[in-house]
Amino acid sequence: MPTEGVISAPEEKRWRPLELGWIKLNTDGSFSMAGNAGAGMILRDHRGNVNVSACRVLYSCRDALETELCACMEGVSLALQRSDLPIVVEMDSLEAVTKISCEDADRSIYASIVKEIKYLLSLRQSCRSIIHIAWTQNKASDALASFARLQGRTMTWLGAGPDEVMSIVNLDCKNTSIE
Repeated sequence: MPTEGVISAPEEKRWRPLELGWIKLNTDGSFSMAGNAGAGMILRDHRGNVNVSACRVLYSCRDALETELCACMEGVSLALQRSDLPIVVEMDSLEAVTKISCEDADRSIYASIVKEIKYLLSLRQSCRSIIHIAWTQNKASDALASFARLQGRTMTWLGAGPDEVMSIVNLDCKNTSIE
């Protein structure tokens, strides 16, 4: 029971494992007003093991939302190439998730990217819709996106990632009950 006058910090949400036979894609975009942008994506199995992680420099994003959408598009494309398992996609951008999940025609400046993401998702019969998560559940893809933006690098790691990302993955899975 909390002591009167003491405010406890909210518990940090962590990456959640999924059921056997599914693979999870986390994506994130990193954008600066200077015009630099990067995408990060990490594909993990039900135990949290990394299938592939990647980061991409994005050269022509006009804002943070476009960066998030481009990161998702790149990530879904990568996931379709790297696994035959059904995919769960998670992002920490509520606005991007809402745009992709909307069944109405998108008439915004992002329409072509949203349409491409929906098309890519339709290629996998058992692809679940995109889920909005807290930033604290998306730290690995955030680190990859920041790396791409700050370093100006496009890279892919099979079964691994940079040390900082692997540290995040290990922490994510440390206190998680996984079958």
